[in-house]
This record gives sequence, C-alpha cells and structure tokens, in this order.
Amino acid sequence: MKLRVKFLISLSALSLVFSLVMIADRTLGFRRTMLERTQDRTDYLTEFITELSSHYLETGNISRLKEVLKSFDHFKNIAYLKVSDAQGRLIYRMAEPGLKLVEKTRDSDVFHPVDDVFDTGREIISKGEVVGYLQLGVSTSGVDEAMANLAWRATLIGVTFTAFITFAAWLLSIKLGRELTWLSGIAENIESEKLPELPSGALGSDTGGIARTLKTLHGRLREEEGKRRESEILKNDFFEMTVHDLKQPVTALKASMDLLLSDEDRKLYDKKQVEGLTKIARTSLAMLTTMITDVLNTAKLNNPQYQPERERINLESFLKECAPENAASVAAAGKRWEYEVGPELAGCWIFGDTDLIRRVIGNLVLNAIQYTPEGGAIKLGARLHDADRAAIYVSDEGEGIPDSFRQEIFKKYSTMSRSSKNLGLGLAFCKMAADRHSAFLDVRSEAGKGTEIRFVVPVYCPSDRGGKRAKGTK
Repeated sequence: MKLRVKFLISLSALSLVFSLVMIADRTLGFRRTMLERTQDRTDYLTEFITELSSHYLETGNISRLKEVLKSFDHFKNIAYLKVSDAQGRLIYRMAEPGLKLVEKTRDSDVFHPVDDVFDTGREIISKGEVVGYLQLGVSTSGVDEAMANLAWRATLIGVTFTAFITFAAWLLSIKLGRELTWLSGIAENIESEKLPELPSGALGSDTGGIARTLKTLHGRLREEEGKRRESEILKNDFFEMTVHDLKQPVTALKASMDLLLSDEDRKLYDKKQVEGLTKIARTSLAMLTTMITDVLNTAKLNNPQYQPERERINLESFLKECAPENAASVAAAGKRWEYEVGPELAGCWIFGDTDLIRRVIGNLVLNAIQYTPEGGAIKLGARLHDADRAAIYVSDEGEGIPDSFRQEIFKKYSTMSRSSKNLGLGLAFCKMAADRHSAFLDVRSEAGKGTEIRFVVPVYCPSDRGGKRAKGTK
C-alpha cells in the first residue's frame, strides 16, 4: 500500500473516531442536562401540590382541592398524580391509560428510573401532622426522544466533518504524494551523475529542505567518488611506475652480475671494464634501495598512529654530518657540490626526528641531482627564515619548476619526469615529514636558472641571537 493511501486512510479513521467521541459526549451531556431539568421541575411540582393539598385538607375543602388538582391534567409530562388523606382514602387520581399505580414505587433519582416515568412522592403535613399523601410520576420519554434527535443531527454533522477532513486529506495527499515522488526520484538517482530538478514551488517547503540535503549528500558522494577514482588511478599509476622503474635497475644489475660471474666473459674484460660493470651494479642497487626506502618512508608517515622520535638537534652540527654523504651522491652524478650554513645559526637547535629530517635532506638532494645538468651546482645550506624559523635549503641550477606545477610536486606519484630514477614519492615524503614537524616547504624557482626548496622549521637560538629563545634562557 502506498504511503499516500495509508495517510488518507489513517486521517479519515482518526476524524471518524473523533466525530464518534464528540457525538457520544455531546449526546450524553445533553441527556444529563435534560434529566436534571426534569428533576428540578418534578421537585417544584411536588412542593407546589403539597402546599395546595395541605391548605385545602386543613380547611376541609376537599371539593375545591379536586378542582385545583384537575387543572394538572393538562401538564404534558405528568404521567400520573394521586392524592389521598391520612386514612388512605382517595381524594384525586389521574393517570395515563394503562398505567397501574399499584405497581409504582418511588425511584431513587431521575437518572435511574425503573421505566420511562420518574416516580416520586411525599407526605402532606399541616401543623406538624400528616394529613395526606402525594404520589407523582413525571414522564422521561421526551428526554429520550430529544436525545435521539440530537444524536441524528450530531451524526449528520460528524459524517459531514469526516467527509470534509477526508476530502482535505485527499487534496493534501496529492501534493504530498507528488513531493514524495520527487524525493523518491532524487533518492533513486543519488549515485547518478546528475539529480533531477525539483519544481520551483517545492524549494521553499520542508520537502525542498530534504531535497537540498539530499543534493548536498549527492555532491559529497560525487566528490568522494572522484577522490576514490583519483586514488584508483594513482594506485594503478604507482604500480605501473614501480614495475617500469624497478625493471631498469634490476635488468642492469642482472646483466652486470651475469657478465661478472660468467667465466668465459670475465676472461675477455680487463680491470677497467670489470670496475665499470661493478659500478653499474652498485648504482643499480643504490637506485633499488632509494626506491624501496621512498615507498616505506611514505607509508610510515601516512599512518596517523605513527609518532616521530623527536629530540633536540644542533642544527649546524647536524648539517655537517649530512653534508658528506650527499656530497658523494652529487659528485658521483657529475655535479658540483656546495655547502653553507649562515653564522647566525651558530648554537641554534631544532626539535625533531633526526632520521626523518636526514631523509628529507637526502630526497631534496636526489631531486636536485635529477634535474641539474652535467657540471651544474647543487647547494645544501641553512639560514634564518624569520625570527622564529630556520630554512634548510637545497638549490640547483636546473630548468626550474613552472608556477602551475609547484604544488603538484608534493603529491604522491607526481613527478615532472618519467625517469626511472624516482617514483614521485620523494617530495611527497618531504611534505608529510614537514607536517609532522610543524614545518612547511617553500619553493623558489626561476625558469632556466634553477630551483631552491626550503624546509622551514621552528628554531631555538641563544637569547643574544635571532630565533626563539632556548628553554630556560632569560
């Protein structure tokens, strides 16, 4: 059963029940009111007839009493009237046809009569003595007739009310059904590229609010779907690049080892040629090690539960330790090596993970090696970036980085080259390491002149130098 039909049936049933309850309440209330009025009229008549009878019985004018009592025959609601003297002799009797007064007894109240007549009576007293008896019966059938008429009128009103409510609910259900159809259409197409448009009249209603919420959810789903697809593409690209990039050093290493280990081929090579093959093997192993390290380090920093092992690091001493290993890589690649640390950083220190920062410097140097031409200079250095931060930088004399690509280089698997020397993870690792050290990467580049990438990190210096004061200084 459709929601619209359920709504219509439920509202109609509710209005019908409400009408029945109201009819019953009004009818019973009306009956009670009518019976209370009957009680009041009966009490008044009883008191009045008792006073008249007492007066005429006291004076002994019985004939006059009969004439007066006979006038009550015209009262429509009096079912019977009987007056007798103290000895029980009948003075006056009036009753509806077929009514037996012998069987009549006094009712407890007007709400619970034995039949359709409210029976009452009392002693007639004059000067403290009982001079007669009065029996009076007032018909209550008129109350039941009036109540029946009221019930019919109330039922007609209730049916009209129910019909009106049902009709109004039907019109409302048409509009509600249309809006629910709109919402259902949106919900069914929540995963589609585009949602159906709502009519302009529905935009300001509650349904329009729900529709806007669904559209917002649709936008988020599309955004998440886009990110998921991008992630899938990056993942596929990563595997393709990994297989492609690892193939070259593995092939070169295998070829070198085959030649070195072959007895027949080894006799054909002189010492210089053997050293060349050994160098190729070592270079290939170094490339494999670099690629694997990039993957492992990036995965480590990508784990939100990983916490760097921070310690106090003397900046000048730390860079002197990093310089030789990177200088060797630069020299092996046929580039010129330069090194400089500003004198203003003497005695200054940073707080961080030694291995991570060392790897950041190594990645920046390897990136510079890749894009620096033969004989070009690569420089490692450090200087104050501002009052509270130091910049560890690596500069090269390469082709430079286009402005549109300067933020892309820090994304995983992003590289300006399809060279087999990297997977596009080195600078992404540097970016994640910077985030873990409250640092940031600053790229300065000029086309044709080279690039300088700075690792800008909080620095702590003696109180008489630039930078933050070391803890405990004044």
